[in-house]
Amino acid sequence: MQIKGLHKNIYKFSSYALSQEKLEVHRIKYEKQVRNWGKLKSERVCDKTCKEIVGISKSTYYRYKASLIKLNKGILPPSIRPKSIRKPQWGESEMQLILRLRRENPTYGKAKITVILKRDHSLNISESTVGRILKHLMGKGLILKC
Repeated sequence: MQIKGLHKNIYKFSSYALSQEKLEVHRIKYEKQVRNWGKLKSERVCDKTCKEIVGISKSTYYRYKASLIKLNKGILPPSIRPKSIRKPQWGESEMQLILRLRRENPTYGKAKITVILKRDHSLNISESTVGRILKHLMGKGLILKC
């Protein structure tokens, strides 16, 4: 019997541990500045002086304080990953044509396939797009890397 991966619980535990590690990183980042600001305010120091000493503005202090409350509940800050990612600009017909060309000639790379597409099929696709399509097809397991 050949083992191709670990048990699913190991991956779940790894994901959980990573999320807890991220919580701790954010907690350390925010906690020190919020604590320092709080100490200064308890000694009746004005906001302007607190800003100069701690290095964050009043609005940032309240934002960090709110983030710490959420972190204590186990909620991570929002991701900075874009909500809409770039979608492929090629169609199914181009992908099928490149797949057919690659299966006929398994040693052809993106440069050679681009030339064949321009010459024989009057299809003007850039070399990098052909490379992306080949990578997509390799990821699906439809072609093998030679």
